[in-house]
Amino acid sequence: MRCAAVFADLARARSFLLGDDPAAASLRAARAILDTARQRKRRRRWLQLLAPAFLVPAAAALLFVVRPILPTPGHGMHAASAAKGGLVVETYCKRGDKVFLAVDGQDFLPGDRLRFAYTSARPGYLMVFGVDDRGRIFPYYQEGILLGTYAEAGARILLPGSVELDDHKGWERIYAVWSETQLSDDAVRAAVAVGLSAAGNDIRRATALDLPVEQVSMLLRRP
Repeated sequence: MRCAAVFADLARARSFLLGDDPAAASLRAARAILDTARQRKRRRRWLQLLAPAFLVPAAAALLFVVRPILPTPGHGMHAASAAKGGLVVETYCKRGDKVFLAVDGQDFLPGDRLRFAYTSARPGYLMVFGVDDRGRIFPYYQEGILLGTYAEAGARILLPGSVELDDHKGWERIYAVWSETQLSDDAVRAAVAVGLSAAGNDIRRATALDLPVEQVSMLLRRP
């Protein structure tokens, strides 16, 4: 009896799914499967066409590459050193809804937001701060104190958050200093004072600080 009931249920289910004509129902099912496969293929092709469009803005967000040398008085920065595995810092600026290439010495406005990415073959501590043409020092990632952020080894690692520029008028230089151990606040401030003095208090000429570490710098004009 139970077997007969089971067979009856199976028959009703088969009739519900396939109808009175199993061959026609099978043909309809095959066509539905083919239509689904074609739709998936078109969707994959559309995504392949869209992928470059998404990649272009992402690539544009990685902007000015600042390349380091060990600090030498009177010298700027040379591109060859980055190929030796030294520190590389990338800077990009967001102004309103736009992200644009940050060029050394170009104009930056109040409210511009800067964000930094670094590449380093070794872990260490990365300190990023600004110095304006009056000698004032602005730590970017610590409130009122110069302290390095722990930086893991890797390529194009974004530092957390961004920095909003104030309404200063004149010139400002951003320094990014990498060290194996934490540098003291006093040591960095002393190096800034010595660097400014050697440059005749002209922040535009103070391209490197007298510190035995890897470093890069970038000049900002604040009209």
